Amino acid sequence: MKIVVIGGSGLIGRQVVAHLAGHGHEAVSASPSTGVDVLTGQGLAEVLAGADVVVDVSNAPSFEDTAVLDFFTRSGRTLLAAEVEAGVAHHVALSIVGTDRA
Repeated sequence: MKIVVIGGSGLIGRQVVAHLAGHGHEAVSASPSTGVDVLTGQGLAEVLAGADVVVDVSNAPSFEDTAVLDFFTRSGRTLLAAEVEAGVAHHVALSIVGTDRA
């Protein structure tokens, strides 16, 4: 199964990619360092071609409230539209938002 990990070069993303690959999946890391930009859509069509699942572990480049909201709103819309276009069947989002209240 081809699984694309958005944010796959980050702290959590690297671990997700390694875990998935260890279970025999074709785990593909997608991040700005691999030419994929979820804000502009650059590289998304190519990396999502043939993908069955997207795991989104991306993170906003700023922790300022407005910037975070803008990042996740824009990137989410761009990513989901590209997934529909590519025929991706499943989207999994991993977030720590709100864990401080658990």
